[in-house]
Amino acid sequence: MTRMTLVALMLAAAPGTAIEREPLETYRARRQHLAAELGGAVVVFAAPARDLVEYRQDNDFYYLTGFGEPDAVLLLDSTGAALEETLFIPERDLEEERWTGVKLGPGPGAEEATGVANVAPLDEFDVRFVAAARRAGAVYTVRGQEAAAALRGGAPPNTEFRDASGAIASLRLVKADTELALLERAIDITMNAHRAAAGVIAPGAMEYEAEAVIEYEFRRAGAERPAFPSIVGSGPFSTILHYDRNDREMEDGDLVVVDIGAEYSGYAADITRTYPVNGRFSERQREIYQIVLDAQKAALARVRPGARLRGPDSIHSAAREHIESAGYGEYFIHGTSHYIGLHVHDVGSTQAPLEPNMVFTVEPGIYIPEENIGVRIEDDVVVTADGYRMLSDFPREIDEIEALMAGRD
Repeated sequence: MTRMTLVALMLAAAPGTAIEREPLETYRARRQHLAAELGGAVVVFAAPARDLVEYRQDNDFYYLTGFGEPDAVLLLDSTGAALEETLFIPERDLEEERWTGVKLGPGPGAEEATGVANVAPLDEFDVRFVAAARRAGAVYTVRGQEAAAALRGGAPPNTEFRDASGAIASLRLVKADTELALLERAIDITMNAHRAAAGVIAPGAMEYEAEAVIEYEFRRAGAERPAFPSIVGSGPFSTILHYDRNDREMEDGDLVVVDIGAEYSGYAADITRTYPVNGRFSERQREIYQIVLDAQKAALARVRPGARLRGPDSIHSAAREHIESAGYGEYFIHGTSHYIGLHVHDVGSTQAPLEPNMVFTVEPGIYIPEENIGVRIEDDVVVTADGYRMLSDFPREIDEIEALMAGRD
């Protein structure tokens, strides 16, 4: 039995859904690690429910709990001899559930379902929080959550509020094997969607036709949603980095940049390929494409433990040096890499030395608006003990791309 098979067997579907999540013990270990590092009291809020808006859980809250329902609060209290962890969730409202579906409430089975030692009604949070804050003196919250700011009004005088975001980001930066399994599933789904997109890209086709087959493939394979708005930019829009209107008719001679990523069980892929709409690159397009591809290879050659995404002798500088040496530095207008995980631009310092199980993109590009030529090639890699492993093993050489396009017929 392979290592990845063992990891896959460790993953389990969340109750009542097809969404996979990591073992409950993994979330518990993260909470214990965070509480031991910070001390005091830690409060993390779930994302609130919003009417008629697809719900997505707060990333930090999900990373610590694996709990996917809204309006919950996690309290970690390290002031006693042992960590006391409590998940506060709303009481069930049977009338509301006729509109929203069944939700977990406090009571029998809640601790087993969540893996949190104590599950209590949400309306008990204020009293329990004040008691913990009084003992702790320092309360850690996550930056940018409006609910956290509201804690100040009910906290004991002289309570010191501190930010837990950096500590959680450091934990999230190095992926567990179970996280890698979810990321690889998201990446596999995204590669299949690229193959489907290549099958419909042709002169006269609309960008949104490619977008439609991409996102059909996402959902058909069990992804919850696109990890970001799908980019299908042809002709002049191949040079617009975050173009997402996808409403232009593709023309003979165009390039089309397809930058897409599925979100699977909360984890985001991000893969870009540049395709010739008519199936073959022109000589000028081949020239620019090869420069970008060689820049990506130069960047990949620097991926190993101890390297950095940005800075001198970094992965980014390798890509930039190659593109500048070819005379196109002014047309490379973005960074080469970003982390991926529970967010497509995941948390973590780009100056941090790389460690095994960090996962990020390598994506140089050249964008020449005056020629309607935009080329970006983006892959997802994981750092290994002595280098990297390519997670997005998908055609990227010129002849491979043209062969993929020829397979449309």
